[in-house]
Amino acid sequence: MRTLHRLKLMSSPSLSELGKSEKAALEERGTQQRRAGANAIWNSIHNAVIAVFQRKDLAENELYLLNEGVRQLLKTELGSFFTEYLQNQLLTKGMVILRDKIRFYEGKRIYLPILFQ
Repeated sequence: MRTLHRLKLMSSPSLSELGKSEKAALEERGTQQRRAGANAIWNSIHNAVIAVFQRKDLAENELYLLNEGVRQLLKTELGSFFTEYLQNQLLTKGMVILRDKIRFYEGKRIYLPILFQ
């Protein structure tokens, strides 16, 4: 009798329980994929902003894609963190890059091309 009772306790989960665990696993997988996508967008924006401060060209259509990436990030749970990071970290890093370039040319004559005629 005890053996039968133990077997009942050790039995596999019911079909309804399997459905719940599979649903939870799919939701977790979806959350992980969204976070990975947000991280990829975050990294591409970071790299592009730094490239602009380093006077590197953006690829064709890249500015549009970056703007779309920012819009997507702002809609996620990372939105407020991204805004703070952009203001307090990324732009500060860009300004340091510019400051270093200015210091490099300090005291030298710089000839600027005429941009508008």
